[in-house]
Amino acid sequence: MLNHFLTNATGLSHRPKYYQNNRFVLFLWVLITLIFVIDSWATHRYNNYLIFENTFRNLLQQKSLYAWYPAYHEDANHYGPIFSVLIAPFALMPNWIGLLFWNLFNCFLLFKAVQTLPLAEDKKVIIGYIAIPCLIESMLNQQFNAGAAALMILSYTQIDKGRGIWSALCIVLGTFIKLYGVVGLVFFFFAKKKPVFVLWLIMWSIVIFLLPMLFASPDFVVQSYIDWKNSLIGKNMINVSGGEDISIMGFFRQLFNSPKIPNLLFIGLGALLFMLPFRYITYFSKSKFQLMILSSVLLFPVLFSTGAEDCTFIISITGVGIWYVKENNKVLKNVLLPILLFITCNFPLLLFPTFAKAHRLSLSIISFPYFLVWLRVINIAINDKLIHEEETEPEMDTARVD
Repeated sequence: MLNHFLTNATGLSHRPKYYQNNRFVLFLWVLITLIFVIDSWATHRYNNYLIFENTFRNLLQQKSLYAWYPAYHEDANHYGPIFSVLIAPFALMPNWIGLLFWNLFNCFLLFKAVQTLPLAEDKKVIIGYIAIPCLIESMLNQQFNAGAAALMILSYTQIDKGRGIWSALCIVLGTFIKLYGVVGLVFFFFAKKKPVFVLWLIMWSIVIFLLPMLFASPDFVVQSYIDWKNSLIGKNMINVSGGEDISIMGFFRQLFNSPKIPNLLFIGLGALLFMLPFRYITYFSKSKFQLMILSSVLLFPVLFSTGAEDCTFIISITGVGIWYVKENNKVLKNVLLPILLFITCNFPLLLFPTFAKAHRLSLSIISFPYFLVWLRVINIAINDKLIHEEETEPEMDTARVD
C-alpha cells in the first residue's frame, strides 16, 4: 500500500519522485502547522496555548501553576513545573506570534527527531506520511505532544549514537514535563556505559528539578511539584468517573459496560507485557529489537493513560510508523494500518458529534487498533525468527534535510 506508493518507478528512473523526499514531507508538515495557526488566528482560538504561556507568568508571580484562571483561559495546566520554563521564550512574545513559533517548534522538533532514526530515508518518509492525521490533531490543539514524542525518540537515538548525556537529558526532561518520558528509562539496557548513563540521569534530574528555582522560591517550586501530583490524580479521577477516557482501559470498560474495572489491573498486565521482551538479553544488540522497543515505548504510555486525548496519539502514531516500516507481514500491515488511520480520523465525532458523545465507545475505540499494533510489536520483539529476519534494505541514517 504505502510502500508501493513510495517505491521508485521501475524501468523509467531510479530517482525518487518529489513526494518520496523528506523535504516534501517537511513542507507538508509545515503547511499543516501554518494552516491551523492561521485558523486559530481567524477564530481567536488560543485556549490551550494560553494555558501554557500563563504558566510562566504564574511562576514569576509565584501563583499556583495548576489552579483555574477563568479570566485567562478554560481548563488548567497539567504539565510539570519545568514546562513553565520551557514555554518562557514563547510567553514573552505577543500571543499570536508566540502561538506561531510554539507550533512550529513542536513540528520541527518531531520532524528532526524522526530524521535521527537508524532507518533508510524512504522509511522515514513513510513514517512522516503516517503521522499526518495525528499531526493535524496536535497542531489544531496547540499541544506539546509532538515535542513529547520527539523527546522519547531522541532518548533512544542519542543513546544509539553513543551520546548518553543527551539521551539522559531527553528522558529526564520528558518525564518532568509529562511523565510519559519515564518509559525511556528502558533504554538503559542499550547503554554501553551504564554506570555513566545513570550518573547523567541523576545529574539532569537535579538540574531540571532546580531550574524553575531561578524564577521562583524553592518553597514555591517544591509545592508546585506536590500540586502537579494532585492535579494528575484529580484529572485521572474525572476521566475514569465520567470524562472521555479513550485509553485502552476506557475502551474495555465501555465495551463491557463495566466502569469499575480498576486501572491497576490493566496497567499491571500491560507492564508485564511491556517488560517481557527484556528477558531476551541476546537480542539487545539487534537493531530491529531496539526499534521495536522504541515503538513500544511510544505506544505504551498513551494506551495506558486515562489522560490520553485525541491529540496525544501523535506520540503513538510515530511508534506505529516504526512498526510499519519494520513489519514483514504485508497482509497484516496493509490491513491494520488503514483501519488504524481511519479510526484515528475520528469520523464519528466529526460527522455525528451528538451520537458520539452519547456513545463513548465510539470515541474510546481510537485506542483499540493502536493496542493491536502494540501487541504485534511485543510479538516481534520476543520472536527469534522475526528479530533475525534478514533485511531487504540497509538500515542507515541516510536522510539529510538542510
